[in-house]
Amino acid sequence: MKLSYMISIVIGVICFCLLYLVLDLNILFSLIISIIAYLAFTLILNKNEDNILETAVNSELIKYEKIYSEAKTIIRKIDLLENQIDNLDMKANIRIICDTSNKILVSLKESPKKTKQVRKFIEYYLPFTLNILNQYNTIEDQKLTSKESIDFMKRVEKMLDRVKEACEIQLNNMYESDLLNTNADIKVFETMLKSDGLVDDNMNIIKVEEEEVK
Repeated sequence: MKLSYMISIVIGVICFCLLYLVLDLNILFSLIISIIAYLAFTLILNKNEDNILETAVNSELIKYEKIYSEAKTIIRKIDLLENQIDNLDMKANIRIICDTSNKILVSLKESPKKTKQVRKFIEYYLPFTLNILNQYNTIEDQKLTSKESIDFMKRVEKMLDRVKEACEIQLNNMYESDLLNTNADIKVFETMLKSDGLVDDNMNIIKVEEEEVK
């Protein structure tokens, strides 16, 4: 039962008790007034509850659209850097990161409820990756040869391997819950097949021999 109905019932009962037991009014009059109070509060509370629900849904939708749009923009910028950076290993990692990130967004588009799950990845991992790649590209483009510049570039090259792995882990995590639900459905279906005598315990199909027609 919805909370609004429960509250309305309590209010109706309280109203009846006050009118009939406390104020000693006619029982029929008290009952009618109590029913009116119940209906009135049901309408009011239901409307408020629906408004709250609609606001919550709209809020989540806005969050999803904002996060999705930000991610697409950052991935495009990272993708552009692949053509600007000369290091072949870096270019390969950037391509994998962009491809995996786009797969993450596909999963998010199919199931916006996963927005919370990818928020950290989109708001921290992707911007961080774009930032260090921009700095790397600047150093490479300017052909800087100082020890600090070379050390920084080596650190970024190692860091990009970790970012690539983080993207792959994030993608796997997004599908993990879906796989668990699907596995549960499969087990239920297997149980149904066994109970109907269509398969044995090893899930082998049981052949039913046709009875000879005499």
